[in-house]
Amino acid sequence: MEIPRVDFSWIASGWELGDIWCLTFVRGLDEAEALRRMGVAEESIRPLTYRELADEGLFPHTVLAGRLEGWVVLIERNGSQATEPDTIRALSAKTELISVLRHDYATDLFVYAIDGDRLTSFDPRKPAWRYGSDPDRLLDAMEAVGIHPNHLSGVHATPETDDEWDTGPQAPTMSEALMLAARITGVLMSQEVLNAVLLSGVIAHEAEAPSGEAAGQREATSLRTSDLFAAIRQADL
Repeated sequence: MEIPRVDFSWIASGWELGDIWCLTFVRGLDEAEALRRMGVAEESIRPLTYRELADEGLFPHTVLAGRLEGWVVLIERNGSQATEPDTIRALSAKTELISVLRHDYATDLFVYAIDGDRLTSFDPRKPAWRYGSDPDRLLDAMEAVGIHPNHLSGVHATPETDDEWDTGPQAPTMSEALMLAARITGVLMSQEVLNAVLLSGVIAHEAEAPSGEAAGQREATSLRTSDLFAAIRQADL
């Protein structure tokens, strides 16, 4: 679908969602059903804003869900539950899914699935390595948003490989991956959506943890974060 070029740097750069985030778009579901398919505990489903999620340190186990016309977007900060094989099958059953994962300490990922079948998935920065039952399904859309399907950053060109791989310096970015998701879905993730009151849920195995244990985990995380910030400030003195 043709859509105008959009500046996704506010997401891709990490300004809003940090250096690990996952945005998953599922067609035709409402927010509650999408959260259930994600595996959240029914009793944990409640309205929540992204700011509350961030300020209260509820990530990574709390997932947010918002409406984008005929799609629902699932927002994970510091999480990637939606890219797990079982979750992909559940979320895409009898419908369509696109997931974009940024993970600065592991591997970025783009996933396209229909009715439980992962058609294609790849690292947006190395799109030449594609996997799935139909890995070339999105070639035209990839080209249209600036993702060269044969790009393989980090591979040194040789006379044997130069014709096969595009090894130039201009690697695709997460912005192009988000543009690809927008081109497929026809909907745009915006700051207005992120700042709205969304529906949320806690992944079931976390919701089942004893309240004291969960509280202790949050407190430990908060203390570690405070210690880190204190160390940074001290280093700057």
